Amino acid sequence: MPQAIVFTIRPSETARVPGNLSRAAHAAILRLIQAADPALATRIHDDDGRKPLTVSNVWGLGSKPTATVDPSRDYHLRVTLLSAELERLASEWTPERIGELDLDGQAWRVIARAASAAEHPWAGSATYQQLAQPLLNRPASVPSVWTLEFASPITFRQRGLNMPFPLPDLVFGSLLEQWNASSELALPDEVRRYATECLAINRYELRSAAAPTSGGALQIGAVGRCSYRATTGDRYWRACIDVLAGFAFYSGVGAGTTRGFGQTRLLPKPPRDQVESSHGNALRD
Repeated sequence: MPQAIVFTIRPSETARVPGNLSRAAHAAILRLIQAADPALATRIHDDDGRKPLTVSNVWGLGSKPTATVDPSRDYHLRVTLLSAELERLASEWTPERIGELDLDGQAWRVIARAASAAEHPWAGSATYQQLAQPLLNRPASVPSVWTLEFASPITFRQRGLNMPFPLPDLVFGSLLEQWNASSELALPDEVRRYATECLAINRYELRSAAAPTSGGALQIGAVGRCSYRATTGDRYWRACIDVLAGFAFYSGVGAGTTRGFGQTRLLPKPPRDQVESSHGNALRD
C-alpha cells in the first residue's frame, strides 16, 4: 500500500541551517529504518535501481542557500513508502517513538504525524489495486488530459546529462519504471511508447529551480504545473496513463526523489468536456 506521511517538526533551538536539508532528511529516515531492520536499510542504501521511498526537503526553509529556523514555528517533512516492508516499519514512526531527528547536526523535534488527506493535503494512502481502478474497473469515462504539479524540482538523467523539462515520455517512463518495480500489477512497456507518440504538452507554467548535489554543485530542475493531452482516443492506453498519474503522488517523478526532487501530485480532473465518454473504444483485455 503506497503511503505518504507528513511529519510536523520544529528545531530544538534558533539556528542557521542550509536551505536544502533533503540529504540530511534522507539519512535520518534511513537511520529509522536501520534501527528496525538493518538488512533492509542496507538494501535500500546499496540498491542502484528504483528506491521504495521518497524523502522531501524540509518544507518552510525558503529558497535561499541558508535559513534561520525558529523553534516556535512548524516545519514539515514528507516521506512516501512504496513497499509493504517499509509500511510496516513506518506504522511505528509516531512522534513519541521518533522523538528527534538529527538533520545535519541540528536536532528537530517531531511534533505530529499526518497520514491522511484530512490531516494534510500531501498525506494519504492507497493500495495498488485502488490506484489501478482505471484499468480494473473499466470506468464509464477516462480522462484525456492530466495536469501534474511539480512541487519540488523535477529532472531526469538522459544520455549522461540532466534534462530539466518534463517531457511526456520522461515523466510517464519514470512512473512506469517505479510502478513496475513496486507493484505486482505490472503495466506493459509500451506505455512509454504511447507517452512518446501520443501525449502532447497541453500547457505549462514552469520555472527553473536549483538544488545542491552531494558534491556541492547545483542541479537544475523545473517546478510548477504541466498538462498532458492524449492525441488518440484509445481508452486502454489512456487508462494506463491515468493510473500512473495518480501514482505520482506516492512515487515522485524523475531522478533524486530520495533527496527532495520530484515531489508531484495530480491536480483535480479537467472539465467534463475534456473527458471522453464511454462511447469510445472498450478497454483492452
